[in-house]
Amino acid sequence: MNTALKHRGPDFSGTYTDSDVCLGHTLLSIRGDLEKSEQPVSKTGSPWVLLFNGQLYNTKHLQRFLGHEYSTEELDTTLLYGAILHEGINFAEHIAGMYAIVLYNKETKEISLLRDHSGQKNIYYYHKDGDFIFSSEIKGILIHKHISREVDEEGVALATTIGYIPGSKTLFKYIKKLEPGNFLTYSLTTKEITLQRASYFKESFSENTKEALQELVALHLQSKERVALNLSGGLDSSILLHEMSAAGHTLSTYTTRFVGGHEKYNRDADLAQLLAKEYGAQHHEIEVTKELFLENLQEAYATIEEPNYNITNPAYLITAKTEGRNGDNNRVILSGDGGDEIFGGYPYYLTSKKMSLQSLFLTPWLFNILKNKRNGTALDFSDPVMRWYFFKKMSFNASTKSPSESVLLPYLKTLFNSQTNGSVEYSAQKDPVFQLMLADRIFWLPNENFIRSDKLYMSQSIELRSPFAYQPFRDFIDKKNKPQSLISAKNNKLFIRKLYDGKLPDYITKRSDKTGWRSPLHDWYDKSYKDLFLEIISQVEKNQGLIDWKRIKTLIENTDQWPKKYIHLYLSLAILSTNLNIEL
Repeated sequence: MNTALKHRGPDFSGTYTDSDVCLGHTLLSIRGDLEKSEQPVSKTGSPWVLLFNGQLYNTKHLQRFLGHEYSTEELDTTLLYGAILHEGINFAEHIAGMYAIVLYNKETKEISLLRDHSGQKNIYYYHKDGDFIFSSEIKGILIHKHISREVDEEGVALATTIGYIPGSKTLFKYIKKLEPGNFLTYSLTTKEITLQRASYFKESFSENTKEALQELVALHLQSKERVALNLSGGLDSSILLHEMSAAGHTLSTYTTRFVGGHEKYNRDADLAQLLAKEYGAQHHEIEVTKELFLENLQEAYATIEEPNYNITNPAYLITAKTEGRNGDNNRVILSGDGGDEIFGGYPYYLTSKKMSLQSLFLTPWLFNILKNKRNGTALDFSDPVMRWYFFKKMSFNASTKSPSESVLLPYLKTLFNSQTNGSVEYSAQKDPVFQLMLADRIFWLPNENFIRSDKLYMSQSIELRSPFAYQPFRDFIDKKNKPQSLISAKNNKLFIRKLYDGKLPDYITKRSDKTGWRSPLHDWYDKSYKDLFLEIISQVEKNQGLIDWKRIKTLIENTDQWPKKYIHLYLSLAILSTNLNIEL
């Protein structure tokens, strides 16, 4: 298992073994001396064995909380183990960051798994017939040849409906994701699992939002390795650049430039280049050609290990390869991911607001009738999950016998309610904009964005940090801003644009269009792409399972145009079917 995950931790590989368990860890050293960072961590006289993946950012709190012995300690692994020695299993309320943590108690014979509330770090587990196996990636679990590879039909149905699998499900019936913010305990005695929501440290930020942003970025710059930035030309990564510069940090930035497509696809790259020059950053442009994109397509989707409809995955992998261990040897990259979900960045947030107002004007009953009749749906648009589903549902579905919406929608609603239950902000602000931001934080961000980012970047031994997804900062912003200050008919991210007006250039703060890192596949698509797509589908065409592969093949054969983004979901399923040895 450690060998399978060597890319995640090339610096050290450690194990702990007793008569009951075998635990393994691979180390990517970022914050401290290698000898002090080696894991698993245990101590004579203590029952606790620790495995830790990620970063804790509230190290100053931990230094104060743990007292004199730890007052100058900077290594978060050491501080974390100190908190465990001090608090035992209740340590979680004293930590904040991005993490997947495993804690084994040699006396009680219990293994505990904890994932951070934003879901930036993954942890999977297999539980069947007395086996309990966990890993940061599915490939670590599949090392065990005896385990069941039975397919989860609901997981496949979710993927073909919204383009990825949210919540605890995967393609495998008995391999689960630990949901963000969940604390799992497995008893080696009873062979049973218990799940509960975990606490976390409530970071205290300055009341002034600008000062809070400075504090946030300073927390995420904690590293003994250099910290670079993925600069997209959008507002979120530009804010990070500004605050990194204000903190006196040496600026190194990366942007993707697509070769051979319409100039609109490089609008962001143009702005990033201009902004980096203004700030005196060492700027790197990563040129992505259609040939290079094609060469990395299968590897990108295979690396993610889960169905994923994102068309730009190969470009993300190319970027990671340029930045990482075989390129510029960066170990830490900052990203603006998570900003849209707290600042109100997506156009459908405004549409959700308009729908809510229309519903009040017409009465919800009449609005639902008219909206469903027009769109051929049967949804309750007063329900935030159903409204989110309306915006996110894919227009093309080639499932052959997948569960219906009567099964999938309750699953999504249960997931949403379990993660918003007890949220003061959600209870106080049942606002259509805020509701959709929460839905994106629960469904999309941890299960499409962060799984994709973590695996693609960690495949190149890079840790990607997303400051705007830091849960204490989310809490701060949610309490600080009213939903009406986020978005209007003219623009989005209103309050954060206003805050940086005059600090960032007008071409950033007053820009209303948004391209993002979207690959120009419409322009690139040619016979070489078509042939590769058909080759990928032909490898699974004989399967008579959950997907109508003949329909997918016909769709590709009958046009010389790019078949639109949903084709990438089915390409990813075909690639995973082959690589993971499962029949879909």
